[in-house]
Amino acid sequence: MSSSPPGLTIGSPEKSKIQIFKVSGSLTNAVFFISAASAPGTKLPHKTLLLRIYGPSSGSLISRPAELRILHVLSSEYHIGPQVYGTFANGRVEEYFDSEALHHQDLHDPEISRWIAIRMAELHRVNVQHVVDPVEWADPGDGTRGELSVKRNMRNWPDPAREVVTLLGDCEWTREVDFERFIEEWAAYYKWVRDWEKEGSKEKESPRVFCHNDTQYGNLLKLRRNPHGQPDHHQVRNSPYF
Repeated sequence: MSSSPPGLTIGSPEKSKIQIFKVSGSLTNAVFFISAASAPGTKLPHKTLLLRIYGPSSGSLISRPAELRILHVLSSEYHIGPQVYGTFANGRVEEYFDSEALHHQDLHDPEISRWIAIRMAELHRVNVQHVVDPVEWADPGDGTRGELSVKRNMRNWPDPAREVVTLLGDCEWTREVDFERFIEEWAAYYKWVRDWEKEGSKEKESPRVFCHNDTQYGNLLKLRRNPHGQPDHHQVRNSPYF
């Protein structure tokens, strides 16, 4: 065990100095900001961390091992997203960003929209094979070796989604959303993309890229202060909270 630097005393914070704030708006997980003031006689700075408690049964929808691997690689090697400081059975402790979620009017700001586009381009340049589990990439185990995830998801999703729509019956949502038309339009769009890629040279084939998949404004953060030496567009971060 290494000793502390000279003049630096490290100890547990006083319970009375620990503050816990529950974040509202989280859809799947319970999220808390945990902060602790420095204990008397120490030189440790005031620190805030994010505590995430996974939602019940969310593991059936999200592969937590894959999620943790992706978060680690993105933060440590590409400087995208929060660092993960620790994990436990039903949650993890993450880096806290001093920021606020974007609002819909922010998307009308040309500068912020440009920053979002640049950040998405950086995400799309991530080496997918380096981020995902190499075994799963080689063969996900369901006979779909090499199949695009979006195609696999759209192949598996419509039947259970159709069951939910049937259970909803005649309601405002089912009257506004034509589910079967959406499925038809998706199939037509996918065919159009594949036909376009096959025209002419093979170089037109779209590469696999790492995607955000949920870039609605509430899932994007703007730092209150941009880190020294970072480009302006790094003020926009993917929200780790929701």
